[in-house]
Amino acid sequence: MFCSKCGSPNDDAARFCAKCGAPMGAQASPGPAAAPPIDAGTMRGAAPAPSTASVTGKNPVVALILSIFLGGLGVGQFYNGDWKKGLAMAGISIFFCIPTGGLATLAVWIWSMIDAYMVASGQWKAW
Repeated sequence: MFCSKCGSPNDDAARFCAKCGAPMGAQASPGPAAAPPIDAGTMRGAAPAPSTASVTGKNPVVALILSIFLGGLGVGQFYNGDWKKGLAMAGISIFFCIPTGGLATLAVWIWSMIDAYMVASGQWKAW
C-alpha cells in the first residue's frame, strides 16, 4: 500500500506511514502511473539537502559531564549519536596533541563541552 500523503510504499497491514507518519486508511493504492514525489536532494546534478539532524531524548547535563571528563575524545558527541563529529574531535585531539603541545586537545576539549551540551539541548544540529 502506498501512502496517500507522501507516496512511499508501506506494508499492507500498516496503520501509519513508515516515512511521514500519516495514518494509513483503507485508501486504494495508487497504480503504477503514480510516482512518489521527487526529493530535490536525489536529483542528478542537484546539491544535497543540508543536514537538519537534531538529537532528541538526550540529557544535556550528561553530555556535558561526559565531555568534561573525556571531551578530547568526543565522548559527549558519541553519547548524542553524532559519530562524525565525535570521530573528528578524537582524531584532531590524538594527531595534533604533540605537534601543538596540547593546545589542539585543549581547544577540542572546550569545543566538545559546548557542542555536546548545545546539541543535546536541541539548540544546535548534529553533523
